[in-house]
Amino acid sequence: MKTVTVISGKGGTGETTVTASLARLVAESGRRVVLADADVDASNLGILLRPEPATPTPFVGSEIAVVDPDACTGCGLCVDHCRYGALEIDEGGFLPIVRVDDIKCEGCAVCTLVCPRDAFSMRDRVTGTWTLTSCDTGPLVFARVGPGGENSGRLVTRVRKVAAEEAAAGDAELVLIDGPPGTGCPVISAVTGVDRVVMVTEPTPSGISDLRRVLALTDHFGVSSMVVINKADLNPEIRRSLEEELADRGIDLLGAIPYDETIPRVQREGKLPIDGMTEAGRALRSIADRFETLFLDAPSAREDGAEEVVG
Repeated sequence: MKTVTVISGKGGTGETTVTASLARLVAESGRRVVLADADVDASNLGILLRPEPATPTPFVGSEIAVVDPDACTGCGLCVDHCRYGALEIDEGGFLPIVRVDDIKCEGCAVCTLVCPRDAFSMRDRVTGTWTLTSCDTGPLVFARVGPGGENSGRLVTRVRKVAAEEAAAGDAELVLIDGPPGTGCPVISAVTGVDRVVMVTEPTPSGISDLRRVLALTDHFGVSSMVVINKADLNPEIRRSLEEELADRGIDLLGAIPYDETIPRVQREGKLPIDGMTEAGRALRSIADRFETLFLDAPSAREDGAEEVVG
């Protein structure tokens, strides 16, 4: 089993479309694929693949302080020690009492340490949900962070764990992860320990800048990368410069997708670019062929005895 994460330096570069198209084409070639949508802040892979309805599973991402009103005397000691401003004294009742702001509370539990009456306790806080379902390509795991929810990196890890277990149970050949944009904690959780990263970029100054930032991240974690250039004909000069930079760094270019005005219309119809005779669809099929040749048909680093990166 091999694991690949598709990411980009920013949202809107087409990484979800590339992920869905790769999954469909790899599955059509007879390989078993498990999909994981690790963009838990804006999970939208299911929009393109229309999975079967399934019941979400609550995800406990942190803890929250709870005050016992019978034990609290409203002394204010906890208020003085809370660094997040999550506690305040409510003097509107018969006796003053401390109230907890659920949004501001970070679950640090300092209130449980300083309260002289042991009026505080900690309880689990559900910060999101994850769902295991299926679509045309096979199993799909996705998640959503709730409003104000924290620890999205831990939720990404949960999505990956469920996908890996499903892949092992079904003897899948590939776990394909649709990663979040940027270089923050969720991205780190999505790329740590994978066999390869596919980066989707655009031939623009900001696209190259974002690509270099993400490459610095994957280099730090020792993960090899491959690149797809989307909207490749926007700026031929920058594209040539980008291709030269990738060649100099020894990074495989899977292919280039031309700017195609039919893609929004195709997606509004609930289809992928590969479902029609579009220029982008033909490019994606070529990219999938090269992906299978360069990566899926080659022995993995783990099979060669290389040490796996563990996060």
